[in-house]
Amino acid sequence: MLIIIHLLLMFAASLCLLAGVGLARFGRKRKFWLRGHKNLNSAGGILLTAGGVMAFVNIILTGSDHLAELHHRIGFIALMLTFLTVFLGFYSLKASNKSVFRAVHRWSGRLSPIAILAALTLGLSMIGIF
Repeated sequence: MLIIIHLLLMFAASLCLLAGVGLARFGRKRKFWLRGHKNLNSAGGILLTAGGVMAFVNIILTGSDHLAELHHRIGFIALMLTFLTVFLGFYSLKASNKSVFRAVHRWSGRLSPIAILAALTLGLSMIGIF
């Protein structure tokens, strides 16, 4: 059952994060874009964390090895990239050298959805959907 919750949380997180990235990419001319971008990506990060916890607990309960599959490793990388991106996004608003932190935030924000989609694809192939 935990793995189904993991799947649902990760899918919801992917939708939030991709919507947040899309808003940053295509909605910059609107007044609310930054607030919406922050809210969507924060919600996506929380959902991603909850999904990661569900997977971690499931692995403990089933006695499997941590990070044994490629899906696990890429999922962990996606989680860390998302944390980095969210941290850099909030930090860049207050940093003295904003341009450097914004550039790194943008690049990690480009890599994070790629890792998330790769982990999602591998996860779906593990259960026979792809």
